[in-house]
Amino acid sequence: MTTKPAAPTPGNGRLRPRSYTAILSLAIAAAVLLASGSLWPFVYHEARQLARWRLERQLTHWPSLESDHFVVKYQPEDEKIAPLVLSAAEQAYSIITQEADFIPPHKTLVAVYPSTHELNAVFGWSPQESALGVYWGGAIRVLSPTAWIGDVDNEQLGQIFWACGPMVHEFTHLILDYKTAGNYPRWFSEGLAQYMELKHCGAAISVSSELCLSRLYSINELEKFSQLDDELLAYEQSLSLVEFLVHVGGPDVISKIVKGLAQGLTFSRSLQAAGMPSLTALEEGWLDWIK
Repeated sequence: MTTKPAAPTPGNGRLRPRSYTAILSLAIAAAVLLASGSLWPFVYHEARQLARWRLERQLTHWPSLESDHFVVKYQPEDEKIAPLVLSAAEQAYSIITQEADFIPPHKTLVAVYPSTHELNAVFGWSPQESALGVYWGGAIRVLSPTAWIGDVDNEQLGQIFWACGPMVHEFTHLILDYKTAGNYPRWFSEGLAQYMELKHCGAAISVSSELCLSRLYSINELEKFSQLDDELLAYEQSLSLVEFLVHVGGPDVISKIVKGLAQGLTFSRSLQAAGMPSLTALEEGWLDWIK
């Protein structure tokens, strides 16, 4: 899977003044938040900005390549790969921003890691963990395509990276995160990201007709996405649920749901605002649909 549920381990060393100021402002805002939930978007924005700034600091000495919408940071061994990653990122940007009718407020930072070991180290993952890409804290991290694609020419490398790589998936996560200030269930974000891959990349495959009814998680269980035993099933089920939402509500239903989330509504209330049934009815209808 191209995304892993994780949070970076805090770095060591003394806080620098800017970092201290950011944390102090977060603490103040969080205190006020106790009296007014309306400040949540501000608090979330500040935390995300802090995470992005920390990554920028960590990658200060990495070479970079920029376009109108992205800054790609990479290590010297991936100098020839960086333009390929940037091209795929711009292609994803063109598609997803148009679908979402939303433009990120600044250039997106994309960090390219030359090996699974180095990407895993960022999140403290074991060697058994693997991911082609991760969205977290306002930035995208990707595994260099040379680390997982065989010995092919540059044209084939670009085609495979687009079709099977993480850019559409992770940029979908980013857009949803910025548009809703983090107000979404994890399963919906994973399902939507896969749905965009299925729709635009050509390599993702729908598995709705292959799901085993006796093994499925309830939607309530999917709310605890990162704690579930069968991660692959959780991903597959999330995609199937998003496919069902579009099947029942039409092509505009996703934008309607996201609009409600962006207004601070719960997912259940966002469904109702989009003219969809309750979560319980949605789950029942979905189970009938996949039989």
